[in-house]
Amino acid sequence: MVVVVHLHTILQQQTPQGMVRKLSVKLPEQSTLAVLLDTLKIELPVDALLLVVNGRVADLEQALCDGDEINLMPALSGGSEAF
Repeated sequence: MVVVVHLHTILQQQTPQGMVRKLSVKLPEQSTLAVLLDTLKIELPVDALLLVVNGRVADLEQALCDGDEINLMPALSGGSEAF
């Protein structure tokens, strides 16, 4: 099966052709998001990622289907305490 993966901010990958923000990834049938992250060698902790499949927030055990659109986004944090 083939899924389309959108990589956001720091997850974009540098290649000789430039930054890659969108990939088509071939995975074995019945793969999950965990398999996808392993295939892409994404090493951020899971709690530091927002995983979205076809517009819906998902977890690592989410089963993937051919043609799924996946967005991988680092969780945002920051700001400062009010003084």
